Amino acid sequence: MSTACLPTVAYLSPRAVADRLGLKKTATVLAWIRAGHLLASNVGAGSDRPTWRIAASDLDAFLERRRAVPAAKPAPTTKRKRPEGVTKYF
Repeated sequence: MSTACLPTVAYLSPRAVADRLGLKKTATVLAWIRAGHLLASNVGAGSDRPTWRIAASDLDAFLERRRAVPAAKPAPTTKRKRPEGVTKYF
């Protein structure tokens, strides 16, 4: 069986993800993984500590889900017109 047709996927460590996003600590990336917000694979099976790897496509999907959408501008308000023939006393 040939493995030549398998696609290659780029994987990033939590440190690489933190560096790419400009974060000072990897703890933020690890918290996203533990909370289930960022998909990751544990490639360190059999050890006491997990060794997480994040697919570049999963990171892109995570960032797309967190993208801020600009709020719609409120409809302009019109100044209320005073009915004709009404006298203002105050």
